[in-house]
Amino acid sequence: MVKIKIDGVEYEVDEKKNLIDATKEVGVEIPYFCYHPALSIVGMCRMCLIEIEGVPRLQAACNTPVKEGMGIITKSDRVKEARAGTMEFLLANHPLDCPVCDKAGECRLQDNAFGSGSGHSRFEFEKRNIPQEEIGTNLIINHNRCIVCYRCVRFEEEKVGESNLGLFERGNHSIIGLAKSEPINHNYQGALADICPVGALLNNKTLFKSRVWWYKSHKSVCHGCSTGCNVTTNVRDNKMYRYMVRENYDEGMFFLCDKGRFDIDWMNENRLFSYMENGKNSTSQVVVSKIIDRLKEAKSIAVLGGAHESNETLATLKQNLNSLSQALGGKSIQWETRVTDAQNKETEQVDFLLTKDNHPNTKGAIDLGLTTPSGITGIVSAVKQGSVDLVILIKESIPDGIDPNKVICFDTNLTDAAKNASLAAPIQIFCETEGSFTNKNGLKQNFEKSMNPIQGLLTSAGVVELILNTMTKKMEASVGNR
Repeated sequence: MVKIKIDGVEYEVDEKKNLIDATKEVGVEIPYFCYHPALSIVGMCRMCLIEIEGVPRLQAACNTPVKEGMGIITKSDRVKEARAGTMEFLLANHPLDCPVCDKAGECRLQDNAFGSGSGHSRFEFEKRNIPQEEIGTNLIINHNRCIVCYRCVRFEEEKVGESNLGLFERGNHSIIGLAKSEPINHNYQGALADICPVGALLNNKTLFKSRVWWYKSHKSVCHGCSTGCNVTTNVRDNKMYRYMVRENYDEGMFFLCDKGRFDIDWMNENRLFSYMENGKNSTSQVVVSKIIDRLKEAKSIAVLGGAHESNETLATLKQNLNSLSQALGGKSIQWETRVTDAQNKETEQVDFLLTKDNHPNTKGAIDLGLTTPSGITGIVSAVKQGSVDLVILIKESIPDGIDPNKVICFDTNLTDAAKNASLAAPIQIFCETEGSFTNKNGLKQNFEKSMNPIQGLLTSAGVVELILNTMTKKMEASVGNR
């Protein structure tokens, strides 16, 4: 930590951080466009100009390191004039289409124009008009909005490892465009739209779906893989509309892949809301009663899956299953959460964020001891041999070699497993409650409740508790009748 003066007031800031980030921590905002904490510094937009005591010219804050005793001025008339000039230059060709732009409400151009702009334009000529283009499988570019901050080009080259975009032409004719004949097809088209500060890059999948101020937002964790990227959920009318990046400076989390970002339709569609028997809708009373009968008849029980559940749900579920085992006279219940090859190996990356393990809480389940020495292959063999004759499946597919008639499925959606299992019970998705996931590095991260479950819908732990309570009541009634 070092001491610096900002507008005459002394602050203690982190010398390892960029001047923009260091001042932001103490409540002083320096406007910018091209700077990003995870990308190289280019100083292209000239929006972050400041005065430094003892230096005659204005300097860009983004490429100025923090030093002990330095004094900076962020609100002088000279600085304000420079920023107003920059804004006037950037807005010369920018269309006034905020009412129809999906970035409105989250646009840095709007914020900086309001905070640092002059409020009027002296540009009297016709604004340039370049047709909008589809440059990716899920990405469009509006050249007229682009301010050539170069964020998108840097992100692709430095993080994705591809060079699909480039800067073409000069001066007033400069545009960001495709450097190749093929459209962009990588896993980070959503991230390109995210880091664009002005709405020049937008995703087709979310275009014109909703205004941002209609959303209810909550802090959450991406469910797509074991990386555990921090996200902000955007919910409207109790439906999940968007995942947006929630920047975490301490853990270096600034981006989100498309697989996690856009894998949200299952939260709103094809949900399992009724108990099922042999693929047909039934009632909780009938299905729970039959589950109890199956549990009593079984010689040995195996539980598979659970790495999509929160740490808190898993802990409660483990406790409830132990109680269930005791109520069944000490019957063996073994639990294996590692149902895929990726869960049994060291973390394997698909790209710089996405891992091959598509479970958000494999590490949390392992830390809770929800594994077996023989693994999933051992349980499948035991089922085939008949030593395990009942399998409880928690939000997973039925493994090859296991007879669906021996399966009781707990699922959030009307999947093939729920349809084919002998009995099925509906459960909440993780964002219908609060909890935490443990990511591949052992980092435990909390998420908030984003959506409200329908009345009566339980977690997987709640379903087991319902089974346990129903079975206990039946046993008490049976004893009382004698």
